[in-house]
Amino acid sequence: MQKAIRKLSVLFLLSVFVISGAFAGGNTDKEVSADEPIELVYWSHYGQSPAFVEAFADSVELAAKNLGYDNVTCRAEIVEMSGYETKYITAFTSGTGPDFFVGHPSDWALDGGKNPIAMAFDDKAATAWNESLAPVFIAQGIFNDQRYGFPVAGDNLQLLYINTDAMIEAGLDPETDIPSTMDEFMEVAKALTKRDADGNIIRSGFQPRYLGGGEGVSGKVMAWFHNNGGKVIADDFSTSQGYVNSADSKEAMKWFQTLVQETANLEFGAPETAFQSGQAAIINREAWFADDTIQKAPNINFVCAPFPAGKIDMAPDTGTSNWSNMVNSQTKYPELCQEILAELAKPEYDITLHAPAAYAPACTATLTLDNEYFGKQPYAEAMMAMINKPAGPVYDMIPEWTQIVAMFGDTVSAIIGGADVDTELDALAVRIDNVLNQ
Repeated sequence: MQKAIRKLSVLFLLSVFVISGAFAGGNTDKEVSADEPIELVYWSHYGQSPAFVEAFADSVELAAKNLGYDNVTCRAEIVEMSGYETKYITAFTSGTGPDFFVGHPSDWALDGGKNPIAMAFDDKAATAWNESLAPVFIAQGIFNDQRYGFPVAGDNLQLLYINTDAMIEAGLDPETDIPSTMDEFMEVAKALTKRDADGNIIRSGFQPRYLGGGEGVSGKVMAWFHNNGGKVIADDFSTSQGYVNSADSKEAMKWFQTLVQETANLEFGAPETAFQSGQAAIINREAWFADDTIQKAPNINFVCAPFPAGKIDMAPDTGTSNWSNMVNSQTKYPELCQEILAELAKPEYDITLHAPAAYAPACTATLTLDNEYFGKQPYAEAMMAMINKPAGPVYDMIPEWTQIVAMFGDTVSAIIGGADVDTELDALAVRIDNVLNQ
């Protein structure tokens, strides 16, 4: 029944798009006059950084100008993350959606996406991005062997943020005692855990992401899960049985549960707030958090470090949070948008897209310590230590992934709360396979 309902919902969307001439194949550019103002619209849920969202609009305008379209402007709008998918669908089905938007290709791709609306890049734009992106990021934006988007930022790599004052207080050297393996990390996290006279944790050695469930929890924990040998689904996406509940996966999750139980005070809440208030000595987060901490908590001295190696030494989780900039197939200007997409693949736009909010770039030519922008970022050396490692498993190639990642996050929340790992992962394998087999 659920499979039938999903098919009906997709057919409904398709019928709406066909009636309104939404598919890119049936869409032609309105005549682009040099005298007629053209406003393109961009939607993003990256509300934690309005400057970053605005940078996309500014970069589109710059790209258009460099292509000879002086009459093109772009308006950026922030869509709240909570319920964003519903707002997208409502806008797309009514023909009032943006020209560019942030999303997962598996959710929005015309060819096989859960809600088919995003057009594939044409050959010129796809080639430009495939040649420009650093190897570890190339899979982002790909669905059904087509490029539907480019990475919102080179920001899916998980980095360690370590409070250096806490290290010094614990007798550790911030230059020589940075953990490079999981075993070392466990010892450092324990050493940085501070307790009162009654044994209560008053500073977490490590603070996990565990509130809110879903993708936010999953993306942070999968870094530990994968590097310790865990895996969610088979490479061919046929099953989760024997993968998410394999012996390696259970061992990886038990390691993480132990880490949390011995080093974290969950009452401190979100790891970002706990770190910036001094209640947590270590968290893992993407590169954007460095500048965020500098701006919000200038009293917190910290170092960005590469993610530690476990049974596997990989660049953690570039494929599990595949947020991409995509194009609405209903845009009045599909050819113009494709031209702009190809132009944006040039390295100079990797700076204009990310520098206003100090986000990490994503292109090979930019990701070098010699680059004037990237090289001065506090996370630069940590990223350079990871970008040439193999990418983590890429799951966002199936439309079911959004549902599965939410289930994984809910399971992690239960395990962090003390639930039995074996029981939870066995049950998760069954639930995931039910989704895959619908």
